[in-house]
Amino acid sequence: MAERTSVFDISGNNEETRLQWAKDLGTSKMRRLLFNTVYGRGEKPRSKKQIMQAAKIDARHSQQVQNELDHLRSTHLIVRIDNDGSVRDGSRYLYRKDPSVRKYRENIISLADNRKAAARVPTKRRPLVRGLQEIRITKTITRRELRRKKQLNVLYLTANPDRTNSLRVDAEVRQVQDAVRGSAFRDNISLQYRPAADLDSLIEGLNDHRPRIVHFSGHGDPGGIAVDNPEIARRPIKIVSFDLLAKALSATDTPPEIVVLNACKSAGARKTLLPPAKIVIVMRDSVSDLAATAFAAKFYAAIAAGQSVKSAFAQAKVAIEMVSLNEADTPDLLAAPGVDPAKVILT
Repeated sequence: MAERTSVFDISGNNEETRLQWAKDLGTSKMRRLLFNTVYGRGEKPRSKKQIMQAAKIDARHSQQVQNELDHLRSTHLIVRIDNDGSVRDGSRYLYRKDPSVRKYRENIISLADNRKAAARVPTKRRPLVRGLQEIRITKTITRRELRRKKQLNVLYLTANPDRTNSLRVDAEVRQVQDAVRGSAFRDNISLQYRPAADLDSLIEGLNDHRPRIVHFSGHGDPGGIAVDNPEIARRPIKIVSFDLLAKALSATDTPPEIVVLNACKSAGARKTLLPPAKIVIVMRDSVSDLAATAFAAKFYAAIAAGQSVKSAFAQAKVAIEMVSLNEADTPDLLAAPGVDPAKVILT
C-alpha cells in the first residue's frame, strides 16, 4: 500500500498557492541559490553537503544553508526525506524537488522577483474587475424545481488503519461537505459519513440509507481495500478483497449504482464490481492526499450541481491536474454494458 502525501493545497486555489510560494521564496541570494540547485539537473534526492558542493558554497556557511533549507522545506518549496542509505556522507536527511513546485517553478520565481506583478494576479478570493463593480448573478432554484430533482444518498466510508502511512481522509471529507454545501441542489444530496469503516459499516449503510453512490477513501492495493479493525489498542491492517466487497454490495435489494474507490491501486476492482454497480471509479496507481482530495471535492461538487457522471469525472480529473500534473491520468471510470455515464444524472 503506497503512502499518500500530506495535504498542502486541497481546495484548488492554484493562484493563491503560487503567490504564497513566491512570497516564501523571496529574493534572498542564499535561499534562491539553494532553491535553484535543488531544482537543477538530476532527479535523485541530495544531502546538504551535496547541495553545498553543487552550489559551490563554502563550509563556513553551513548553518546559514541549514536555516534556508529548513525554511524551504517548511514552506513546501522543497521536500525533505530521511536518508535511506543512498547517500553515504553521514547526512540524516535528503532534499528533493516537489512535483507541483517544479511545474510552476519559472512562474514562482517571476512572481517573487516582481511583487507589483504578483499584486495584479487575480485569485478566487481577490478577483480583479477594472472599471466595473463586481456583479453577482445567482440563479434562484424554486422549491418546485427541487422537488422534481432526484434525492441522492451517498455512503461515504473512510478508513485509516495504517499509523505509519497516515492519510488525511478527514480533510478530504470536509472538502467534499463544503463543496456539496455550496451547490445548487444541496438539499437533494445527503452525505452519510462513516469514519473508521469496516465491512459491517458498509452493510449497515446499505440497509439504513439505500445509497446510490458508495464511496471508499483510504489505503488500497491490487487485491482489495484496507478497512478499520475494531481493536482500539492495536490496529492491524485488515484487507477486504474486491470479491468479498462485490458480494457485500450485491447482498441488498437495492445495490448502489456507482462505486468510487478513492484508494491507491484499486483498478483491480473493475473486474468484480461491474455488476453489481453500473459505474465504477478506481485509481490505476498510487494517489496522493492532494490529488485524492481535489478529485473527490470537485466530483461531488459537479454531481450536486446536476452534472452527469461523465462530466463530473472529467471536472474531477481537471482538479487533479491543477494540483498534481503527474497524477491527472490516475483515476479511471468504467461502465457496465449499455450504461452511458454521459446520461447518468444523479440530482
